[in-house]
Amino acid sequence: MPLFEYLELALTQLTLLVISTIWLLQRNDEVPLLISIFMFYVASYRYWAVTHGINHWVNLTWLGLTPVTQTAALKALAYIVFGQICLLTTYMLNQKRVLPILYSTASDFVLLQWFSNKVIYFGLFCLPLVIISRSIVLAQLHQGKSLAFQISNYLHLFPLALVGVVTLIFTLWKFNGFHSLPNKIAAILIIIGVFELTFSSSGRFQFMGWITAAGIIFSSSYRPKTRLVILSTCLLLAISLFAIAGAMRNPNLPGDALNQAAWERASSAEDANMLDGFVLLQSVYPQRLDFQFGMEHLEIIMRPIPRAWWPGKPVGGYMNKLGLTIQGGKGTLGISPSLFGSFYAEGGVIGIVIFSLLYGMIMAKIVGYSNKLKPFAAILVRAILCASLFPLLRGGDLPGIYAWIGMAFWPCFLLLWIKRSDLRLTLPESFSIYYPYMEFSERKSKHY
Repeated sequence: MPLFEYLELALTQLTLLVISTIWLLQRNDEVPLLISIFMFYVASYRYWAVTHGINHWVNLTWLGLTPVTQTAALKALAYIVFGQICLLTTYMLNQKRVLPILYSTASDFVLLQWFSNKVIYFGLFCLPLVIISRSIVLAQLHQGKSLAFQISNYLHLFPLALVGVVTLIFTLWKFNGFHSLPNKIAAILIIIGVFELTFSSSGRFQFMGWITAAGIIFSSSYRPKTRLVILSTCLLLAISLFAIAGAMRNPNLPGDALNQAAWERASSAEDANMLDGFVLLQSVYPQRLDFQFGMEHLEIIMRPIPRAWWPGKPVGGYMNKLGLTIQGGKGTLGISPSLFGSFYAEGGVIGIVIFSLLYGMIMAKIVGYSNKLKPFAAILVRAILCASLFPLLRGGDLPGIYAWIGMAFWPCFLLLWIKRSDLRLTLPESFSIYYPYMEFSERKSKHY
């Protein structure tokens, strides 16, 4: 007999979704809403879609893993909801600020001009390097080398630097950093390049991340109600394109069939099988593998060490550790268990509690830090955080996810570090920034 029924858990996630929407309207903070939408879709909605015959559970019994059952899925759903409550509660208790509605200021004109030229030059410099690096990786794959073990991950992930570049471009465009036509044309070309890079079945979580980041950046100068509409539209667009990218796994589908397949994938949560992944993970820890006790996060530090320097470096992911996913030595297979599944692998329920509290505090600190920066840098930091949420909440190989974040946004991190003193918000500038609560104050004063 399960401790909680599905209806109770689904209503809890819907309640968190409503609370997160109110949080956005009152504090102009979109982070809880993005977390709540994603987790509802991959957890409660996924369970509903499968139990109502729209889809089916992932079946990896041919690898020797326990089949996913409705009872086991309900238990995993309870763990996910519990972790989500811990994460959001900790975040909201620590992030007490009302975030400003951001506008560009005349005092930042010179700084933005300096940024815009450097970003465009760097993006144009990276484009041919990306083409070269992808060609090298493809050539090595054709030679029969393993992408997971024999090809440099630095070389494989280098094209993701364009994701950071395009995030900078969106931010500069929003804050009037581009004034010349050549710069605008170059910016558009770079955006097209990033679209081509990430709009694929393998890069669709990254694609969804930066599309959402673009929505956050371009809505940053609007009031919360308008921002909610813009962000909802961007999420719908991102989900639609995400589903199309997943359907592109079958290259033989014609246009109409591709759209139909994309709709079926989205409505049936075909790509949102993190709940299934959590159930599979529960059958491994601690029955077949000991809990990680923090090693999953420690491997984040170890992952940058090239395997050529450390041939015996431990592999990531429980399937790799069990030796279940190597297929002819060329690739790996795995079902992501959500971020809370990764926390469970660290230490069971205690691991979910500890790491949910830790992540909630860290996210709150990042948003609080952004509130101390000039508008350009503030929205850039929040856009990076929100773009990183989707691959992070997907969970699985956390060192690999953090490697993606680092390789995608290192141009942004470098710029924020180099110009950190120039990007701090000064007191006189803070008075020119609109805060959401002013709207209610203005209405009250007009009433009287």
